[in-house]
Amino acid sequence: MSTIELKYKPDFARVREMWNHYWAGDVLKRPLVVASVPREGVNARGGKPYYRYYTALQKDYKTRFACIDNILETTEYMAESIPFFGTDLGPDQFASFLGAEFKFSESSMETNWVDPIVENWEDVLPLRFDENNHNFKHLLEVAVKMAEHAEGRYLVGVCDFHSNGDTLSALRSPEKLCMDFYDCPELVARAMRDVRKIYQPVYDAVYKASGMSRATGSIGWIPFWCEGKFASVQCDFMCMVSPEICREYIIPALEEEAAFLDHCVFHLDGPGALRHLDDILAIKDIDVLQWVPGDGQPPVYEWLDVLKKAQKAGKGLQIYGVNLDIIKRISRELSPEGIVYCVDAKTREDVNEITDWLEENT
Repeated sequence: MSTIELKYKPDFARVREMWNHYWAGDVLKRPLVVASVPREGVNARGGKPYYRYYTALQKDYKTRFACIDNILETTEYMAESIPFFGTDLGPDQFASFLGAEFKFSESSMETNWVDPIVENWEDVLPLRFDENNHNFKHLLEVAVKMAEHAEGRYLVGVCDFHSNGDTLSALRSPEKLCMDFYDCPELVARAMRDVRKIYQPVYDAVYKASGMSRATGSIGWIPFWCEGKFASVQCDFMCMVSPEICREYIIPALEEEAAFLDHCVFHLDGPGALRHLDDILAIKDIDVLQWVPGDGQPPVYEWLDVLKKAQKAGKGLQIYGVNLDIIKRISRELSPEGIVYCVDAKTREDVNEITDWLEENT
């Protein structure tokens, strides 16, 4: 397979080989490590904040690209990390493709939201995706601009779509959608079927506009890379429903998305979502579990029961926020197969120490 060269990841050929072995189930020398550190001898330049969603929606490409250039020049992407930047318009962008509009607050410019627009499902069904929707066309424009800026330097990342149940939750509001499962379940089922039809054409359009191919591979906000089509799969809304409701309405959508992708990581968010862990692990096309315990909870590496259950089910693991001491401790408990460590490191020496230890002890 031909590959591309990346200015800010000169060993990209080696890294793609490591990732290819990872997806094949092989441990090539050691578990994979994702780490970026400040580039030695380079001072960060000042400038406007990146505000990735805001600059995208305002089409402020000058500020956006200046921020990206600054990050690239001042960051060293080590081990199996790959420089990339996403095209996202906001967490609820999938709902925006169906008519919702983005809202910002000057006190919280790092994110945005949409207000619910569905008062009665009967008034809006079937949900139809219009390729001329202005937010969707805007996203494709951002993707094309990013691909031009990225060429030969970094990769354009896959969107964080928040599809399936998260889209219905944004369109209707979480509390009203919860009641709808009891008040009008047949309408919710219809809405979910409509949303499921949208995922593949949206993904493919953004994939193409972003310049992705087998040569570039794909990478997402969960920083895993694969040669084919990759994304995170999730439904944060699932923490608000019972296993029975989740199995009937949400699990089929997750199975469909995972089957469409070549590889994926499931983002399981918060203790309320743990009731669905067995059902998630039973989805054969989910490759990796990312467990996010949530604020006020012990860090992910303390949840060894969850991590071991995922490994027993044949799933890989993203373990983040770790240093060498933590890796040494949990390596006694977990198999090295399928693990990707996203490490907290301040210097190249920190990362080299971790990779050296893993090679010697795997």
